[in-house]
Amino acid sequence: MQLKNKQLFWIFAVLVSFGFDRLFWEKPAGINFFIFVVLMLLGGLIPMWLEKISIPWTSYLLLIPILFFSGMTFVLSEPFTVMISGAIALCSLILFAATLRSGTWLKLRTREYFLSVTSFLLNSFFGGFSFLSGKEEKGSGENQSAKKVSSAKENKKEQQLGKKAAPYLRGILLALPVLAVLTALLASADPVFSNRVQSLFSGFQLDAFGEYLFRLFYIFVFAYVILSAYYYGLVESKKWQAEPQEKRPNSGILGSIESSIILGAINLLFLLFVILQFTYLFGGESNIHLEGFTYAEYARRGFSELLAVAVISLLVFYLLSMITRRESKAKQWTFSILGLILVGLVGIILASAYLRLTLYEAAYGFTRLRTLTHIFMIWTGLLLDGVAVLDLLKKMDRMAVVLVLMIFGFGLTLNLLNIDRFIVTQNISRSIEDAGKTASSSLDAGYLYSLSYDSIPPLVNYFTDAATPENIRDDVGGVLACRYAALNLPEDAPWTSFHLSRSRAISLLQSQAKELDAYPIHVEYGEIFVEVKGENRSCSGFEEFYLD
Repeated sequence: MQLKNKQLFWIFAVLVSFGFDRLFWEKPAGINFFIFVVLMLLGGLIPMWLEKISIPWTSYLLLIPILFFSGMTFVLSEPFTVMISGAIALCSLILFAATLRSGTWLKLRTREYFLSVTSFLLNSFFGGFSFLSGKEEKGSGENQSAKKVSSAKENKKEQQLGKKAAPYLRGILLALPVLAVLTALLASADPVFSNRVQSLFSGFQLDAFGEYLFRLFYIFVFAYVILSAYYYGLVESKKWQAEPQEKRPNSGILGSIESSIILGAINLLFLLFVILQFTYLFGGESNIHLEGFTYAEYARRGFSELLAVAVISLLVFYLLSMITRRESKAKQWTFSILGLILVGLVGIILASAYLRLTLYEAAYGFTRLRTLTHIFMIWTGLLLDGVAVLDLLKKMDRMAVVLVLMIFGFGLTLNLLNIDRFIVTQNISRSIEDAGKTASSSLDAGYLYSLSYDSIPPLVNYFTDAATPENIRDDVGGVLACRYAALNLPEDAPWTSFHLSRSRAISLLQSQAKELDAYPIHVEYGEIFVEVKGENRSCSGFEEFYLD
C-alpha cells in the first residue's frame, strides 16, 4: 500500500503523545481523559480519511460506546462507575483498532476475539518498526512489479528531499550554540534585554532538567506505541475476517453422557434448593420463623453466595457446551433441554438472591455494593438467557459478542442510574416513610458522608424541599455542612481538569452557604465535627469522598 501522507501518521502519533503529557502531567482527572480519547481517534482517522481508505460502517458503531463512556468519566464522580466507564472506553478503543478495516467485531468468534486483541497488544512492541521501515502491506503477484516501480520512484523523491533538507538542518544545528553564546553576552550587557530573555524562558527550570528529560523520553515511547496502534488499524485489522461456523457438536472432547450426568446432577441440586426457597423465602415470614430464624436474618444471608452460584453455573454450562460431542439430534436435544432447565433454575436462584437483597435493603438501606450487586444480578440473568439462545442456535462460539454487548449494557445501566444519586434518593425516601411512624430519624447520615459529588444535587433538593421532615432536613444539612467546610479546591485548577459533577456540586454547596451556617463546624484533633440539633457529629468519611 503506497501512502501519500504516510508522515502524517507519525506526526499525529507524536502530537497525541505530547497532548497526553499536557493533559495529565500533575493534573487532576476531569475532561482530560475524554479529550485524549478524541485525540487518539482523530490522530488515526484523519490520515486514513485523507488516504481515502475504506472503513466499514460496523467499525464506526464502536465510536458510540467509546465516546459515551469516555465522556461519562467527567460527568459522574462515583468511583466504580468512572472506573468501569474508563475501562470500557479503552477496551472499545482497542477493539476498534483491532477490527478497524474488517468491521467484523460483531461476527468474530470467541477464539478470534482473543487472537485479534492479543495480536494488537503484541503489535504495540513491533508495529512501529514495520511502519517506519515501509512494510505497510504486501501486494498481490500481479501488482508487485508496478509497486516496485512506484516504490523506487518514491524512494528517489525521498532521497532528493533529504538532500535538499540536509543543509537546512545542519545550518540550524550549527547556529544554535552560536546564538546561545551571543544571547548570553547581550543579556549581560543590557538589563532590559536580560529581563526579556528571562521572561521568554521563565517556564524552563534548570533544576527540573531531569524531569524534562524523563517526560521527553516517555513522550517518544508513548508516541511509538500510538504509531503501532495506527499501523495495526491500517494494515493488520483487515486480516480479521469471520470464518465459517464450525460444527462443534460432533468435535468435542467430552461425551454427551458425561455432560448429561454433570448437568443432571447440578439440576437436581438446584431443584431441591428451589423447592426450599418456595417453601420458606417465597412462602412468607411465618414459615421462616418455624426454623428459628427471623425474616431479616434469613434475608441478609447468602445473596452473595447465590450470585456466585449463578456465575459458576454459567461458566460450567458454557464450557460443557463447547467441549461436548453431540453425535445425534437426540443427544443434541437432550443436552439443550438440560441446559434450559439449568438456566431456568439458576434464574429462580437469582430471583431468590434478588429478593433477599431487596429485603435487606428495606431494613438497612442502600449502599454502593448492594446497588451494584442488584444491577449485576439482572445482567447475569440476561447473560444466562443469551447463552441458552446461543446453544439452541448452535452458535455458542459467538459468546464473545454477547458478552461484549452485555458489558456495554452493564456500563450503560451504571451511568444512567447514577448510583450515588440513587442511594440518596432511596435512603432518604425510606427515612421519610419511617418518620411518619416514629419521631426519630432512621437516616444513616454517616454513610452519606462517603458518597461522591453525584450525591450533592439530591441532598440539596431534599434540604431545600419544604415537605422534608425537620429531623431529616437537619441530618441532610449536617452532611452538606461537612461537605462545604471541607472544600479546598485550588483556584487555578487547569481547564483540562474540569469535571461536570464536581463543578455542579461546588456551585450548589456555595448557593446554600448561608443556610448551612445553622450547622456550625469545628475541628478537634484534626477531625471535622458538625453540630446538628445540639449534637456533635463527626464528618468522618469525607476523606474518602474528597479523594475519590
